[in-house]
Amino acid sequence: MQKIKLLTLVFSIFFPSSNLLSLTKIESDGFSLEPTFQTLVGLQRGTNINFGLGALDSIGETERSTLYVAMKPKFTAEYRLPESELYGGFSFVAATTTLDGEISGQIARSGDEAFDTDHAYLGWRKGVFDFSVGGQEFAIGDGFIVGDGNFNQGGENGQYWTGAFLSWRNSAILRIETEPIRGDLFWLRTDSDFKDGRVIGMNIEHVSSSNGTIGLTYLSVLEGDAFNLRGMKAWSVRVADLMIPQLPNLKVFGEWVTEGGNDKQGGGRKNQAFGWYIEGQYSFPSLIWTPKIGYRYADLSGDEADTPENEEYRGLYYTIFKRDWDTWYQGEIAGEYHLFNQNQLTQMFKLKLFPAPTWALTVYYYVHELNEPHYFNTPVSNTEWAKELNFGVEKFVSDRFYGYVGVAWSTPDAAAKEVFGDKDFTVIQTYLSFTF
Repeated sequence: MQKIKLLTLVFSIFFPSSNLLSLTKIESDGFSLEPTFQTLVGLQRGTNINFGLGALDSIGETERSTLYVAMKPKFTAEYRLPESELYGGFSFVAATTTLDGEISGQIARSGDEAFDTDHAYLGWRKGVFDFSVGGQEFAIGDGFIVGDGNFNQGGENGQYWTGAFLSWRNSAILRIETEPIRGDLFWLRTDSDFKDGRVIGMNIEHVSSSNGTIGLTYLSVLEGDAFNLRGMKAWSVRVADLMIPQLPNLKVFGEWVTEGGNDKQGGGRKNQAFGWYIEGQYSFPSLIWTPKIGYRYADLSGDEADTPENEEYRGLYYTIFKRDWDTWYQGEIAGEYHLFNQNQLTQMFKLKLFPAPTWALTVYYYVHELNEPHYFNTPVSNTEWAKELNFGVEKFVSDRFYGYVGVAWSTPDAAAKEVFGDKDFTVIQTYLSFTF
């Protein structure tokens, strides 16, 4: 109870009014410079860590508190030419992890810190063409396979859960903004947590304000000895905001990914994996608190023990926040500490309520299973992993402030009990983002 009171106090102190301060934008003779300063704070308390086993870097330590803090000044500039426009951006991150270190004991340690650039890019726009180079953000769709090139481990990025680093460490992107068809050609480079991965590819989308978006993507991982990604080729087809005329309050999202090529880290095995999801969201605008309900089914293949091919789907470069808090870390416990969008069957049931325009209450319920009976090559006799319930309160003020307070509870099923233990894993957490 004392922990909940502490987080409630933090929540009430840090939630500002709608009159947020902002730094002054400078404009003169076609040139503009906009400075911002973002502060990120993440506070977590976990009990019965890893279903009672304890933190993986300290087996038996079953309770942990973690504080992440990051500060990020950023400058974006534009210069208008007679028939085109130059633009650029630069940001720097100072981030650290304190108290007991990252909860599960896998990704960040107490005392980890980072001082490094995030954005550092230049670009040029003319007509339908937009070409940019350098460290910049780039995502496809809702970030299911291409979101960002940072794994956010403590050793390089100073923290994990707050995700302060967003940019690909280096990139060259050509965007062609025609209508209704648009496209991207890209060359991307990850951080060293992904072992300096190099990714090339293309993306084509048909965008309709009335019918939604249909997209096709191809990518090839040229370098990067992390997570058996080097040598992979992936193809994706997806829909987003797909609307059905007879059900105007329903939106459908979905994506199918086929992973091929050769696993150059695994002896040249042929990749033969797939991953897909389908999700529906239905809103009730005429009801009190304008509720929204959703359901998602995600199927991410696992490696079959009796075949020479590698059927293990790998989550590539997925990210969070592109559509909502739940994308693409599926569950505050399983998605962040255990399953990582790999060898996984997950059902998500979601309810979101809006008591006021700047407030939301969220409830997520997850049913997690393994696709094949092993957990990262540890055999198990059952594929049922865990049930998970997440409660959250969100506060947002334009794009300057976002706050979240939540409680996540997960109870292990048979497979998780074999790997870890049989106790319920609980996390209480607060996430705050201020931008001035």
